[in-house]
Amino acid sequence: MAVKVKNEVKIGVMVATAIILFVLGLNFLRGRGIFSNEREYTAYYSNTSGLQPSAAIQLQGVNVGKVIDVELQKDRRVKVTLGMSPDIEIPVGSQAQLASADLISGTKIINLIFTGNTAKLKPGDTLVGAEAGGILDNLSSEVSPLMSVVQHTVITLDSLLNSVNDIVNQEARGHLNSSLVSLDAALKDMVTLTGSLNKQTASLAGILNNANSITGNVAQSNEKITGILNNAEKATGQFANAPVQKTLEDLQAAAANLQKAVAQINSSDGTVGMLLHDRKLYENLTSTMGTLDTLLYDLQKRPSRYINVSVFGRKKD
Repeated sequence: MAVKVKNEVKIGVMVATAIILFVLGLNFLRGRGIFSNEREYTAYYSNTSGLQPSAAIQLQGVNVGKVIDVELQKDRRVKVTLGMSPDIEIPVGSQAQLASADLISGTKIINLIFTGNTAKLKPGDTLVGAEAGGILDNLSSEVSPLMSVVQHTVITLDSLLNSVNDIVNQEARGHLNSSLVSLDAALKDMVTLTGSLNKQTASLAGILNNANSITGNVAQSNEKITGILNNAEKATGQFANAPVQKTLEDLQAAAANLQKAVAQINSSDGTVGMLLHDRKLYENLTSTMGTLDTLLYDLQKRPSRYINVSVFGRKKD
């Protein structure tokens, strides 16, 4: 006959099972295996910042255990419980040194440093706790506070970008799109201009060749230009050496004589002046010229009156 199990018993079994599972899960999360046969050791530190339960314990870069518990003592030292694999025998005097797991997060692990002592520690014994002191640890301690600042900066930047996105409304986006279209058109025009310039490259090359030819001709004519300059220099020297002062004095004397002659001509005292200024003489000369002109005319018309040629002699009147 089947035995009936009361509801109270069922509830009790379920509660007990839940408590056991809770304890086992908590120990698992704290780094303790459910059915673990790890050997426990202890180490004391003044500061275990960054060290958490379940942190790795390494020997020459290989994981050989986990941190079981981190507990602050009354004397302000920090007691760390270490769980080691039973295959690891720890020499007496060995150190459990704190080390940085990486550069950014600031998480700590424990690095075992063994001595050459042949005597071994027993489970429950204490290792020498050594503080972190490497370059990586110092950098990690400096970088870790900066990470919070970087995270805050990233959050602020994200908020700023969201605000900018809200400010840039649909109309502004349309203007931006129009600007991009205009920029694209300008780039196309620039490409066209570049093509035109490429086509003009031959012409520019011809112009440069002509300029080179002109430069060559000038270089070839350098001797002729030098000769011309030398001749000009010689002419300048001859002009500088010429008796310019004497020539100027002669010109001044000639000008004075000319001025004197003109003054005499303008004066009525001289012969030329009297000829120029005597009106009666002018009228007489005019009358004489008229009479002479009449005489010449009559001589042309009646030459026999003035010239009588006889072959046999002149008749007697």
